[in-house]
Amino acid sequence: MASKGMLTAMEKCCVWVLMVCGLLPFRLNASENRFVLSTAHYWGNMAGTVVYAFTAPWLFWVPVSRVVHPSTPLNYYMMVIQFLFMYIVVIMSRVKAVANREKLRQLLNALLALREQTLQGSPDASFAPTLVRKLFVKLIVFDLGMLLLCASFFRTFLDLKLSLFYSFMGFLNLLQVSSMNVAINFLLFVLYNAINIYTLINARCKDLVYGSKATKETVRLYLMHTETTLIVQSIVEVVSMPILLLSIFYFFIIVFSIFYTYTSVVQDLQTGSLNALRNVINPISFFISEVAQVYFLVSASAMFTGYAQKIISCVSLYTGRISDGPADQAVLSSDERKRKKKNKQTNKQTNNFPTLNNVCSIYFTDRIAYY
Repeated sequence: MASKGMLTAMEKCCVWVLMVCGLLPFRLNASENRFVLSTAHYWGNMAGTVVYAFTAPWLFWVPVSRVVHPSTPLNYYMMVIQFLFMYIVVIMSRVKAVANREKLRQLLNALLALREQTLQGSPDASFAPTLVRKLFVKLIVFDLGMLLLCASFFRTFLDLKLSLFYSFMGFLNLLQVSSMNVAINFLLFVLYNAINIYTLINARCKDLVYGSKATKETVRLYLMHTETTLIVQSIVEVVSMPILLLSIFYFFIIVFSIFYTYTSVVQDLQTGSLNALRNVINPISFFISEVAQVYFLVSASAMFTGYAQKIISCVSLYTGRISDGPADQAVLSSDERKRKKKNKQTNKQTNNFPTLNNVCSIYFTDRIAYY
């Protein structure tokens, strides 16, 4: 297997975080660029899930029970709701990952195989590092950095005599919150890889459409495009429930952060405290972290859909399909529709688009030759 398509150092770091957080109960064989089953990783994941199930409530309650600012009953109730969301999402993500271990491994390996196959299609083809850097920055800045800032400015821990111990407990508590975002990071890893695959396939397909290359190559690229879509769809089905709960949680926690900041400022103004600025750093940092999660999730999904639709314009021009319904108009540009109509007669005369039998034959022959 050629070296093109190997995971970069930043991607391996993201994969390592996913394995440590229990969402990937298998290991990455770096030399083969494939995920392989591992007994140690499996039982380590099981043990980590059990330990988390028993220790998470205690790790959460010890620091939260000593919060004295802002002191309102509603804040305590909302903190309990926050913990319940976090606890359910983390446990559910780990359990679903273990239950679908073999399925996830096969799907990820299939995605890596498509990644390699796409890059090998052209000697100059390469993935843009922008998306990988974007995911890495998210991990460092928003998942870890902002939560470290939250722990550093938790007023209660700074004022207590046992501030170092309780600050450490607060840091562990915030790590629990960060681990809840692992499902988002996993989905981003999959979507960003699919977007890179789509980008190369669309570019290659467009070259073939406007060139004079054989029909089979265009069909092969379209089938690779379809397989990528099916892989992403299958992976999303596995993590759909944790993602749904996280979406509800983000709405709740963003509103809670605003309310927490408001009550903190009001109490500081009423008591004449000089620490008002320091007290709002914690909720504002947490607010920024959670808003960033929503932004990355929405932007990645929109980008994935946009790149997935771009192949329609290329294939439509090649097959001579000239229907200009609302769906086509949303995808095809005016220039592409003009070229499509201009080539209508040529496409009708040649009529060289493969039948379903030929498509299946090309696909299976290509996959057998590849593997």
